[in-house]
Amino acid sequence: MKKFTVLIGIVAIILFATIPMLVGLLIDDSSTAARLREVTGQPGLTVNTRSNWFNSIGTVQIESPVVAGVRYEQVRLDADLEIVHGPLLWTEQGFRFGMAWVNVTPVLQGLEDNDLLQTLFAPDSGTQVSLMAGFDGALNAQLRSGPFRYAQRERTFDFEDLQVDMDITRSGAATVGMNSTSVSVSEPLYALTIDALDVELHSASLDASPLPGSLAIKAESAQFNGVQRLTLGGISIDYVAREQANAENVPPSLLLEQRIQVATLESELPVSAFAMQTRLEGVDLNLVADYLRLQRNLQMGDPDTSAEQLEEVYIEMLREPFTQHSLITATAWGGEHQADLEIIWPGEPTLLTMEQLTLGRVVGLLYAELELRANEEALMESMFAASVRNYTAQGVLPQDNGDVVITAILQGGNITLNEQLIQLAPFLNIGNAGTP
Repeated sequence: MKKFTVLIGIVAIILFATIPMLVGLLIDDSSTAARLREVTGQPGLTVNTRSNWFNSIGTVQIESPVVAGVRYEQVRLDADLEIVHGPLLWTEQGFRFGMAWVNVTPVLQGLEDNDLLQTLFAPDSGTQVSLMAGFDGALNAQLRSGPFRYAQRERTFDFEDLQVDMDITRSGAATVGMNSTSVSVSEPLYALTIDALDVELHSASLDASPLPGSLAIKAESAQFNGVQRLTLGGISIDYVAREQANAENVPPSLLLEQRIQVATLESELPVSAFAMQTRLEGVDLNLVADYLRLQRNLQMGDPDTSAEQLEEVYIEMLREPFTQHSLITATAWGGEHQADLEIIWPGEPTLLTMEQLTLGRVVGLLYAELELRANEEALMESMFAASVRNYTAQGVLPQDNGDVVITAILQGGNITLNEQLIQLAPFLNIGNAGTP
């Protein structure tokens, strides 16, 4: 038994001694760059390394990086690499098991001096970047920065610190997390401070559109100082975009769900908490991806992208039907209130220009249903107390389980408000509304 244990120990020592050499050979292999291009979705990536037994040094360059389906033609990233070979790695988080640990010294060129990334990767920024490669083909990148400031025209951003973690699986799916202890935004007319900011993004691929994917934003508190003072606590914003399969030969559609919650709210308004849930479905997923790509290209000043192209994609989306459902809840005057809204856009296949989409045409096509429920006892403590008392006495405001209720339906260019029909044709040009 003792000899067997000694044998196992010798084998382990041999493996731990030889694996770093094999890792070095893999790093130097010509297929490494191709694999990195595939995983990161960067066709302009090149890498050069020189390996020793237990470590390597090298450089990586990314020409015209692709982020969220948009190519940044004028941008280039150069980085020096210091690589420690696995399998046992000593990292900033202690001992880890993996193929390699890489310290990266990046230099970014091509962006404006006041751009966030350009500020982070300035030569004297002190930003630290590391990368870990696992034996399963996954990559984990980490960015750490101390206090820094960057400006956009009259707006300045001050970060107390910044930490970014990125996990990329072998298939290319990515999870990006960002957090900061405190972020302050200053403008001539207002100042905003956000404490304990945490952002997490999931995407099927970094080089493709962010749809489908998800985005979660959380903050412990936020304070807005402007014309009015506003303090928010327990902030949570979640976006989830999923692909919905349709009938054969029909492009996939988008299912977008959004949730916003503010646990506490202090301001001159009587609202002390707020939440909203929205669900949008039926929009062509490919059109949404095209719209986001063109919008980003236009912002980047791409000469091959025009506002007319962006408008054409938007018109194409309006030609097709979609639905949206929103549920809003709020706490005010000590009671709970709720608004439930359903919107159905039937599509306008004859639409050619945005000028054709007049207000009357939209109202004639749109179907919407709204139900407002307000806690009656809370309303009696508000400025609306006298009106609510009079309208409920007249039977204009129905009552249900302690709530006053307002229902409204928009259909065919008319509104039905608490079963009372209101024709909108005298107020809007609803004639020739198009094909419903």
